[in-house]
This record gives sequence, C-alpha cells and structure tokens, in this order.
Amino acid sequence: MLNRLKIEKLFSLYDYDIDLTKADGSMVTFITAPNGYGKTTILDFIDGVMKQNFDKMFEIPFGKFMMFFKESGIDAEYQVTVQRSDDESDSSDSDVDAIVAIRLTVSLSKNIGSEASLVESFMVSRYPDGRDETVGDTSNLDMFFESRTCHYITDTRLLKRKTDADGKVEAMETISMGQYAADMQRILQSPVLTKEYASRIDVFKRIIDRCEFANKRLDINEKFGIRFVAHDELETKLSLDQLSSGERHIIIQVYELLFKAQDGTLVMIDEPELSLHMMWQMNYLKNLEEIINLRGFQCIVATHSPQIFNSLWSKTVDLFTLSKGE
Repeated sequence: MLNRLKIEKLFSLYDYDIDLTKADGSMVTFITAPNGYGKTTILDFIDGVMKQNFDKMFEIPFGKFMMFFKESGIDAEYQVTVQRSDDESDSSDSDVDAIVAIRLTVSLSKNIGSEASLVESFMVSRYPDGRDETVGDTSNLDMFFESRTCHYITDTRLLKRKTDADGKVEAMETISMGQYAADMQRILQSPVLTKEYASRIDVFKRIIDRCEFANKRLDINEKFGIRFVAHDELETKLSLDQLSSGERHIIIQVYELLFKAQDGTLVMIDEPELSLHMMWQMNYLKNLEEIINLRGFQCIVATHSPQIFNSLWSKTVDLFTLSKGE
C-alpha cells in the first residue's frame, strides 16, 4: 500500500507531505485544491514513477518526490525517491543560463524503524536534443513495481487505458465503445468466465441501473454483450457509441475498474466529476467504494467537487491547506 507521499518544491513553490492512511481504514483518498496547486501533476508523477516513464518529471520543475510503501504484517517500509537536478551552462553570452541536462536520481530504500538501507540507485538524464541516458542498474525497482501496479484514468477528454510502460493515451472521442460490448460478449459466451466474473457483472449492472440513464435501460446478453434499450414504442436498441459523453464516461470508468484493472492495484482517477450531473456525482463515492471492496483497490482521486466525496472531508487531503503549513 502506498501510505505516504512527500514532494519538495513542486513548480519551485510547494512542499507537500500527504498521508494516505485513514483512521477508518478507508482505501480511498480524495485530493482537493484550487487550480494550479498540482493535483493532476501528483497523479502523473505517481504513474510515471511506477511505470518508470519520467517524461512529466523532466517537464515539470520539482526538487524531490518520495513515495512510501507499507504492507500489512511487514515491519519494513519501502521508500522510492526521485531527486531532480538541472545542469545549466555558465555562458556569458546570455542573461539566461541554458539547461544542458536534466538529471533524475532514482533510489529504492528499505526502512526498518530509524534504520535505512539503500537497495538500488540509478540516474536518468535528458539532454536538449531529447536523448535520454540511464546510468546504473534498474532491476530491483523493476521487480519492486511488478507486484505494485497502478491503473490511471484521466478526465473525460483523455483516458490512459494502458497499464504498461508505453503510456499510451487516447482521446475519449476516438475510443470505440464497442470494445466493451465485445469484451462482455466474450465473457458471457464462456461458462468459465461467466462464473469467474459473476460478482463483477452484478456490480456493473447495479451501478449502471443506479445511475438511471435518461429514458433507457441497460441490456446485457451473450449475443451482443452490452447495449441499451430506449423507452420508446419501438424499444429502439442503442449501442454504447450512441450514448451521451457523460453516459460513456460512466461506462468507461466502471468497466475499466471492474474488468480491466488488476486486483489490488493502485487506482488513480483525475477529475471524475467532468460531464457528470449532480445526482451522478452524489452517488460516485457509493459506487466507487462498492468497486473497491470487491476488487481490493487503493484509490486516489483528484477532484474539485465536494459532491464526489459527499462532503466527507475526513477522506480528503487539501493541497492549499498543506501549502500553508496547516
């Protein structure tokens, strides 16, 4: 479990120490803040470190980024640290020093009590021509994150659907919703998979029915997978691609979390309230916790909307407050 984050000099301005543990044992944390305080950047950094794709960390200034992992029943705490340093030229031909290279020093440490032992350290450098250079062994960090995966869903405009290192990002408008219908069809046509996924299918139905899509009902069958039936005289059949952007957003989020993400993974969701009307926002926490309880996720959600977490501020961390040292 990722139980703590610490960031120094994000945007050269902000220091954050974020406790992700909750007294009630809840596995979901909501990060709130005004625009510009780094909610999405923090999710991007977590995603980048866990997949060792450091593009965002080369683009955005910061001093040090630390992630602390603690598993139940294990005394040791593991710490992953990324420290950034910018090498600049000292040319007297310009009033502004040019960056020669940006260097990220990445380390994995094992902490037991006050004792810390270094497991691995390496350096990744990026040069102005876009070339990257890695010095040192990365094998221990590779192994560490093989069992600590993450699944990142961004807002309605972009959906990062891949959980591997390629970092593939697709615009939601270009995603064929038919893939979800075809995937459900594949599951239902297999008695083994139908049994394996029975509880997930039940939760999927329950959440979508709870959302009460306008003048239509969910229809799931092995012949077509997923579709909707309009409440008109002809009971017009609607494909998922015919849904509104908000309805598609709900389908994507719920399906990805129930059927695509790995059990026990770290889930990150950025601004899920976009395109969702008030009633959907007010049901969001209930729906999310039902999925978390079934799949064993830890979840971090960046949001502007108190309705998303039902104004339960005990489940939140506010970056504005942290930035003021409160």
